[in-house]
Amino acid sequence: MAEDLKPRNMKNGDYHALVELWSAFPGNTMTGADGPEGFRKFLEENGEYCFVVESGGRVVGSVMAGEDSRRGYVYHLAVEVSMRGKGIGSGLMGAVEEALRSKGIEKVHLFIYVDNPAIGFYDRIGWHRRTDITVMSKVLIGDEFMGTREERQ
Repeated sequence: MAEDLKPRNMKNGDYHALVELWSAFPGNTMTGADGPEGFRKFLEENGEYCFVVESGGRVVGSVMAGEDSRRGYVYHLAVEVSMRGKGIGSGLMGAVEEALRSKGIEKVHLFIYVDNPAIGFYDRIGWHRRTDITVMSKVLIGDEFMGTREERQ
């Protein structure tokens, strides 16, 4: 990766540029947790695992990750289409993996839709698909972005 495309830690001020990047990325889904307040809280708790790459003064790549003291979790890896193939995605994932490893996290997971075009990228950088587990979810509050938010009385 070119020297000027090094990851830096994400900041609250990156929010609007990130939403634009994530919204343009095929296979990415944004939920209510990705609103400004959820973003701020996530960075407060996990900022050391969240990175962006800038080029020409604009955010062209990002990854967010967090940990629960046992496992790491990756969210929102995205690289602007015009910037792909320059090592930005690999550099971002390397930064996340190193940050988690330095805290003693032994394993990292990510959740990805089965038709997400990034699966091939993850295969190439050493991730493997699990066939021995199933992800289950339960909506507790709802999500206005996914159409599952219930009206509150």
